[in-house]
Amino acid sequence: MNIQRPQTSVDRLRDAVALRVQATSLRSVARQVGMSPSGLDKFLSGGTPYAKSRRKLFDWLQRERSNLPSGLAADGMAAALGSLVRDLAPERREPALYALIDTLRGLYSTHAESCPPWLSELARNTEEGTAFHQDDVPRTAVLDDDDEGGDGEEDDEE
Repeated sequence: MNIQRPQTSVDRLRDAVALRVQATSLRSVARQVGMSPSGLDKFLSGGTPYAKSRRKLFDWLQRERSNLPSGLAADGMAAALGSLVRDLAPERREPALYALIDTLRGLYSTHAESCPPWLSELARNTEEGTAFHQDDVPRTAVLDDDDEGGDGEEDDEE
């Protein structure tokens, strides 16, 4: 019999951060949290964050939860769509995202009375070339070459 222990709040936090990093990028989430990318990477790898960093991570999660509207927002859907193409080659991800939006528009025009607001906004932004910010096109959650392997605390006040 395999009994799994319940996740701690830090484990759940790590899972939430990992999902957001997969949908966007390590640097983007680190910037939102207020930590260095190397410090966030260490946390995602199982490290125990300092109290100051842990507080920043929990504050970030609270902001993320409170910013979610009752319906689906374009930014959230852009992140969700981004997670669907994260395993493609980097140069193919953005074109794939635009193809997904076009496919969804076609499906809604055929099978529904109207497009949901998030899809209309993404489609409009696609036409303007602003649907996905550079940091929102998913990349692997690795540190860029210019990252230095610090403990994550010295860059927290960015």
